[in-house]
Amino acid sequence: NLHRKYRDILVHGLVLPEDIFGPSAVSRGDDRTRLITLRNLSWETKTYTIQLDLTVGLLDTTRHVHCRQFFPSERIIGTFPQGKTVDVEVAPFRSCLLLVTTKDCDEPGVAGSDYEVLRNVPGKSVILHLKGLPGTEARISIQPNSGDFETARLNGQKKDQLLLGETIKVRFPGQALQRDFHRKLSELNVCDVPSDAQALYEATVFAGDNNALEVRSFFRSGESEISQVIEARRAFFSQDVFLERGIWDKNLFDGDKSTGFWPSRKYSIDMRVAGGCFRLDFGEVIDINRLVFYVPDEYSLQPLLNDEGNYAEVSTDLKTWDRLTYLAGKRMILDIPAPVRYIRFRSFPDRITEIEGYKDGRMLSRNLWRASNLFAHPRRKEATKAWTAQCELDEWVEGSYLCIAVEGEHGIEGAYAAIKVNDQIIGCPDRAPSFPSNTWEYVYARRDKNYTYYVPITREMIGQPIDVFVLAYDEEKLDLSPTVWQTAYPVPFESIELELVRK
Repeated sequence: NLHRKYRDILVHGLVLPEDIFGPSAVSRGDDRTRLITLRNLSWETKTYTIQLDLTVGLLDTTRHVHCRQFFPSERIIGTFPQGKTVDVEVAPFRSCLLLVTTKDCDEPGVAGSDYEVLRNVPGKSVILHLKGLPGTEARISIQPNSGDFETARLNGQKKDQLLLGETIKVRFPGQALQRDFHRKLSELNVCDVPSDAQALYEATVFAGDNNALEVRSFFRSGESEISQVIEARRAFFSQDVFLERGIWDKNLFDGDKSTGFWPSRKYSIDMRVAGGCFRLDFGEVIDINRLVFYVPDEYSLQPLLNDEGNYAEVSTDLKTWDRLTYLAGKRMILDIPAPVRYIRFRSFPDRITEIEGYKDGRMLSRNLWRASNLFAHPRRKEATKAWTAQCELDEWVEGSYLCIAVEGEHGIEGAYAAIKVNDQIIGCPDRAPSFPSNTWEYVYARRDKNYTYYVPITREMIGQPIDVFVLAYDEEKLDLSPTVWQTAYPVPFESIELELVRK
């Protein structure tokens, strides 16, 4: 809506000086109204000083300048004389969108609190969500020029004094946080390569996935109730050209032997790390007698050993692995004598179209099953250096997670991270830049430095010792400085609904 409103002036841009405004800062607009974008690519909050004059493109010197933040949350910064400066904070690894204008701003706004405009359309009441950290208080007032209203309600209760220009106090629900939700926990120190380094590595590659980036985007976005979105997703993921690419592991468990999952090669680039390794995670330890997997033709059997058979490695805990053999064929059967959760194949068929599991002749549910095929087998991943730190969390925050930052050049896929909680190994299910992916349109970012691994924080972790590990694999690139941070996304704001009923 903002883009549509300001589209006529957004086409006129001005690159701002990096030494003042940070990297890639841009001001767009006309002589009286500018929309400024700032960014912060660091772990600490940055403060930029904005000069409200020609420095950002404002030529009108006859009026005061209204300054408002539109993103990441909305906030009224204030109104200032022309030429004055205003300090703007930009959160770590976030962008910031500002409006500076000498015109009257007709966007609804609330002073004293961050907020989000949920609805602002003609003929309906305006709905805003006030935003604040749990247990905090704010004194709010409605910004002039927000509109012509007859009633104001806070969480359904009438507060018409807001329409008279009064300021009222609000308290956001929840218990106040004792610590900053975003903070550095520790630096990691060099240690001996742990005896269970392979299990730490396996925990993270089993936690991750190699699905197409579009699949990951789908899961990040979450479910939708909008019929057009649902239908567009169905059309995209069910189109023949997508299915034929074999880039989503769920096609191994869909009952359709015409679909499957196999390492993609795009633009002559082999996405596999050191030859790749097929991994299958049942999601929990299960009692299974027989695992059956299918390939479409005899050519897909390559690179099975001697074209006759192969072996798989199975485990319940990622530490102890047993070897099982099976015979090659378009339908291959792996007999499993004991409960198991994890399976990996040193070499594996070029194309797999379906995997089924049976217990006493009964087919098992595959709802929790996941697979990957690009991560290296541990025999080709030997850690040469390690770092560790121990930390303990004293409170849980909604949406919080650990960030294990591996700062320095470590080589492509040259550093992995994992944690232990009470000696239970927990892998990192996500990373920036992204884990290797089977490609739909373009290859994933193959970076050789500054990986950051993410681990969601659960309530069970609070008060427990957490051991953080980083493992490096390139002998020539071991000058690393790992750190561990706690943060949350989105910001753990609580909300209070403000409804403004139009006259």
